[in-house]
Amino acid sequence: MNQTSTTRLVLGSAVLTSLFLACGPTDTPGPGTGGTNATGGAGGSGATAGRGTGGTGGTGTGGTGTGGTGTGGTGTGGAGTGGTVQSSGGSAASAGQGAGGGAGTIGTGGSIPGAGRSGTGGATAGTAGAPPATGGGAGTSSAGTSGSAGAGMMGNCNFTVMQQTADKAGSGGIPTVGIVNWSVDLTGLKTASIDFTLQGASTKQTAPVDVATGPTFRTLLLGMKSSKTYSFKINASDGTKTCTSQDYMITTGALPTALPRITRTAGAAAASQAKGFIVTSSGLGAGGGFGGGGGGGTSYAFILDADGEIVWFAPAPATCSRAKMSYDGQYMWMVELNVDNMTKDGGELRRVTMDGLTSSGSIPGMKNCHHDVTILPDGRAACMSWIQQSGDQPSDLLESDEKGNIKKIVTVDSKIYLGGSGLGGGSGTFHANSIHYHQKDDSYTIGDRNPNLFVKIDHTGKLLWQFGGSCTSAPAGQNCVSGTWKVNHGHDMLDDGTFLFFNNGQSGASTAFFYQLTETGTFAATMKGSYSPGTTSSVLGDVQRLPNGNTLVTFSTASVIHEIDKSNAVVQQISGPGGYAEWRETLYGPPPRF
Repeated sequence: MNQTSTTRLVLGSAVLTSLFLACGPTDTPGPGTGGTNATGGAGGSGATAGRGTGGTGGTGTGGTGTGGTGTGGTGTGGAGTGGTVQSSGGSAASAGQGAGGGAGTIGTGGSIPGAGRSGTGGATAGTAGAPPATGGGAGTSSAGTSGSAGAGMMGNCNFTVMQQTADKAGSGGIPTVGIVNWSVDLTGLKTASIDFTLQGASTKQTAPVDVATGPTFRTLLLGMKSSKTYSFKINASDGTKTCTSQDYMITTGALPTALPRITRTAGAAAASQAKGFIVTSSGLGAGGGFGGGGGGGTSYAFILDADGEIVWFAPAPATCSRAKMSYDGQYMWMVELNVDNMTKDGGELRRVTMDGLTSSGSIPGMKNCHHDVTILPDGRAACMSWIQQSGDQPSDLLESDEKGNIKKIVTVDSKIYLGGSGLGGGSGTFHANSIHYHQKDDSYTIGDRNPNLFVKIDHTGKLLWQFGGSCTSAPAGQNCVSGTWKVNHGHDMLDDGTFLFFNNGQSGASTAFFYQLTETGTFAATMKGSYSPGTTSSVLGDVQRLPNGNTLVTFSTASVIHEIDKSNAVVQQISGPGGYAEWRETLYGPPPRF
C-alpha cells in the first residue's frame, strides 16, 4: 500500500518538514484522515452502578486515487467506568460518568499528487451504556466526525525542507531574503529549481539550483517584497523522473526605517515597462541630501522591483556610488565614491553575500578605488584606483577577489589618453569615473570626465580606441573620434556597438546620448539620438539600454531614474536613489551587460 507520513518540528523560527512518500505517477486524490472517536456512554447511577459501554469510534473513508485508497481509522471506545457502591447507611451514591472511547487510528492511503477528497464521516454511534442495577439511565454516545482531506506529492521522492528568512539566521541577515535548506533522495540530479509566488499574485519567480553543490542544498529566494507571505515548491529531476514537493510558506520581515525613501510614478508609456529589478545605491544622498537618502547618514545598496519597492538592501561604504551583483549572482559588490582623493586608503571596496550574513569588509589593497566597479566571470571585481593622493590623478586598473589577491592591468594615464581640465582647474589631469568589462572581446571601457572621453582597452592593457575629447596627439591615433560634450559619467556598450553615455554638462540640463560605434575597419561613431528632459545631475548619472529597446537614464543628484521607450516617452519615474543604477531581468545568474 502507498504510504504518506509527515513529521513537523519547530526549531526557533525555522520550520523543518520531513516528507516521506511513495506514490504512483498520476495526479489523484490522497487519503482521508480517520473519523474522530465517539463519546463514551454515561455510567449508570444508583446503589449498584451500571458500567456504561464506551461509544464505538466513527469511521472515516479516505479519498480514493489511482495508486492507493485511503481508509479512515476506526476508534473503539473504552468501557465507561460506573459509579461505586456505598455500603454505609444503605444510601445510593450517584454513579460516575463513563470515560470516552480511545482515539481512532489514522487511515492510511495512497500519497498521490493533489489534494485528497474529504473522508466520509463515521456513521456509527457508540453503543449505549448497559442498564444500571438501580435507577441508572442508559449511557449516551455520538457519531464520529468526517475525515479530513488527504495531501499528495508528485514523483517517488523524499524531500527534507527547512525554510526561514535570512534575518532569523544570523546578524546582518536580510528580512526579505528567504533561505531554503533542502535535500531529496532522488540521486543523480540533473536539474533543480524553486518556484515561489506572492500569495494572491500570479507572477512566479524561479530560483535556479546548482545541483553540483548537493546532496544538501541551500537556495536563496531573492526579490521578495517586505512583510509578505510567499508560497514555494521545489522541483528536482534526474533527467528521467521529476519530483515536485508540496507547497511551503515563508513570510518576509519589515524594512528598516533608515532606508532611502523611494516612490514610483507610472508614465504615459507605462505599458511598455521592462519588468525586472534595478540595482542601485544611496550615492551622495546617504545623509539625506543629494539622492534622497533616508537620513541618519547610513549608506545603502539596494534593489527595487518592478513596482518600485525595495526587495533587498545592505549597509554600504560611505557615499556608495555603485552596487553590482557578482557574475554568479551570489554576492553584491559595492564601492565608495571616494571622489576627493585627499586621504590614502580613504575609499572602500566591499563584497556582501546576498543573504547579508557575510561581508568581506574593506578589501585590502583596494582602498583607493573610486566611483565605479565592474565584475568578471571568474568571480573577481575590477575598479579604478587612484595612484596617489591630492585631487585628480591617474588611476590603476586593478582586479581583485574578496581576499585582496590583486592583479594590475594598466595605469590609466597619458599613455592611454591625454588628461584634461578638472574641477580644480589646471590641465592634463585625470578623473576616471566609469568602467565596464565586456566578455565578448575580453575588454574594458573606461570614461573620464576631465578630458570628456571614453576609451577601450583589452585585457592586457592595450589601447583599442578613443571616443570623445580631442584626437590631437591622442595615443589612439587613427582609432579616435573626437567629441564636443563636456563632463561625462556612466555609460553602456552593447555587443553590436550601441554606445550610450550620460553627459552631465557644465551648466543647465543633463543629456543622455545614444551612438552607434563601428569597431571594425575605420573606427567611427554615428549619433542615433539623445534624451534631455530638463533634469540636471551635476555628478554621477548613468544610462543603460534594456533588452526591449527601452532606456534607463539615471539623474543621480536629482534623485530621479527615468525609463523611456524608443520614442523617449516616459515609462516610469523612480525617485529616491542617488548612485549609478543597473536594470536586471532576474536576480539570478550573469548581469545583463554580459
